[in-house]
Amino acid sequence: MCSGPGYVDMIDTNRVIEKRIKGSALYRDLQHVLGKMCESLGTMAESAGGRMKTDLSAMLLSGGKRLRPILAYVCYRMGGSREKDILPLMCMLELMHTASLIHDDVVDAADIRRGRSTINSDRGDFAAVQSGDFLLAKAMELLHTYKGMGINEMLADVSYNMTIGELKQQEVRYRYGIQSVAAYYDLIYKKTALLLAASCWCGAVAGGMRAEDALCLYNYGEKLGIAFQLRDDMIDYSDESGKIPGQDLKNGVFTLPALILMERGAPPAIGDLLMKQNKNRDEVQSLMEYVKDSGALEQVESALWEKSREAVDELNGFAYGPEKKALSDLVLSLAENRA
Repeated sequence: MCSGPGYVDMIDTNRVIEKRIKGSALYRDLQHVLGKMCESLGTMAESAGGRMKTDLSAMLLSGGKRLRPILAYVCYRMGGSREKDILPLMCMLELMHTASLIHDDVVDAADIRRGRSTINSDRGDFAAVQSGDFLLAKAMELLHTYKGMGINEMLADVSYNMTIGELKQQEVRYRYGIQSVAAYYDLIYKKTALLLAASCWCGAVAGGMRAEDALCLYNYGEKLGIAFQLRDDMIDYSDESGKIPGQDLKNGVFTLPALILMERGAPPAIGDLLMKQNKNRDEVQSLMEYVKDSGALEQVESALWEKSREAVDELNGFAYGPEKKALSDLVLSLAENRA
């Protein structure tokens, strides 16, 4: 198994899986392959050398839900074949995701990630950008494993759309009045849902499933990703995460709770405050309380339940088994606020 700071929290996402299938072959195998993945990631971080090695070891081994590699592995087992090694794909997905987090922290000037200081706050933006780029380069080294399966093309498309999504988000920051709920869903599809969808599809295809049959798992992952982001939007109004609450409001990023408020017609003073840059802590807290009192969070919770049920419906065509149950429990746990 792996070692490193925060490893005890590494299996955070599959606590639901643990409750349902602990002792089964799926659970034992999942723990084993996650341990091997962690060891591989640690070796990659070691290869960076110098202070980057320390930064990346902390970032890669400090926990996180490992949601993308877990999805890939479970869907891989649903594919029915074991001819291709799934470990390189799991590593690629975690490297891509972690690189995007590091880059996001630079863009957002974030100080905290997973309960610890970010690379950009400790070492500066240049070191953080280079650290993210290093992880992407390591991910590219593994692409050859799946040549000719469509996986490389899928991940290239995801990378492109994640970049476009981030650029779009930066374009509309603080621009109250030009954003909409429809545009928000398109944005989170690019920034969050696509990589989860690709994790499911790539895992299934690597496991021998036909590409067309894997589309239901792709759709499941997409809806899971939207549900995941909706829950994350709600958490930004609480103290549940390792991040400082209210950061989206502070940074002019209008997530669904704020957009619902805007579409209802917020008072001019609230609109002015949403657009204001360099908000102080009291102003952010005031906006958070206004959103909470408006009932917008309850609407987001309803949308989260609806998207979670839609994700479960995508699994209807698959035979019942521990893998299908794990995927179903995972998405429902997001709505139940237990994952």
